[in-house]
Amino acid sequence: MRYFKIAFLLFICSNSFAQFNLVPNPSFEDTVYCPLFLTQIDAADGWSSYRNSPDYFNACGPIGLNVPDAIFGYQQANSGNAYIGLVTYYKRNSFDGGNYREYAGVNLINPLQIGIKYYISFYAVLAERYTGFASDNLGLRFFTNSFSLTNPAPVDNISNLRFDSTLVDSINWTRVSGNFIADSNYQYLCIGNFYDFLNTDTLIITPSMTVAYYFVDDVCVSTDSMYNQTWTGLQKIDRNNIKIWPNPTSDFLLFQTVKNIREIQIFDCSSRLVKSVKINAREGKIDLRELIDGMYFASFRSEKTISVHKFLKL
Repeated sequence: MRYFKIAFLLFICSNSFAQFNLVPNPSFEDTVYCPLFLTQIDAADGWSSYRNSPDYFNACGPIGLNVPDAIFGYQQANSGNAYIGLVTYYKRNSFDGGNYREYAGVNLINPLQIGIKYYISFYAVLAERYTGFASDNLGLRFFTNSFSLTNPAPVDNISNLRFDSTLVDSINWTRVSGNFIADSNYQYLCIGNFYDFLNTDTLIITPSMTVAYYFVDDVCVSTDSMYNQTWTGLQKIDRNNIKIWPNPTSDFLLFQTVKNIREIQIFDCSSRLVKSVKINAREGKIDLRELIDGMYFASFRSEKTISVHKFLKL
């Protein structure tokens, strides 16, 4: 009976834990190939066009596709050596009546869990060259299906997160953040301006130019608000620097590491935070007696790393 219980708990928890950042390649550092032309968003591993032709910039690319020397502006990445760029507004007298938008999308690592609160964020900065306008509404949206250049995501005035002021800073990266409770098992994330020209406010920057264009970096979707606030694309998740025992356990979980641990958080299979302990030590034990039996995930935070371990309480 004990072995059946262990197998059952493993089964109901497998693959259900929302990773700390559900966005694969969130800072666009991982490349399929170095970009050689504009529109090559698929050069960023996992990312693709969900509408029209977003761009990819990486330090490995030539001048114009390079970081920091991108064609639309000299701009360092918020972290690392890469970012994407997209149009959020096109002057109303354009061929589509001003509703030209560029979206970049990605398949999340795990689907969102219905009823769970997620903390979402990204960084954006206005491009300084060839930009006629600054706009509002640059944001993020979740979908249950993917889109493509030939089957584009809609411009229908709906988003899960948006910057509702005109974003005019072309020097410093601005963090756009918020939270929402998932009402569906969304599997896909999309970035852009999902609002039409009637619902998008703009500010003229260069009268001779026709578009608002932004760079985007460091996208995060997490059930952990603190992690979402402090995360950067360069933060490492290290699963090998901590030993935990016994596993399975009943009352206590012991740990040992070579680095000081500042905080320990315990999550259940639905990504709910069930216990949090502030600590400053390299070894110790966690009292689990108030938790019901089941599979859990322990997050050990040091100054620069996070180590995640799965354990079973019986």
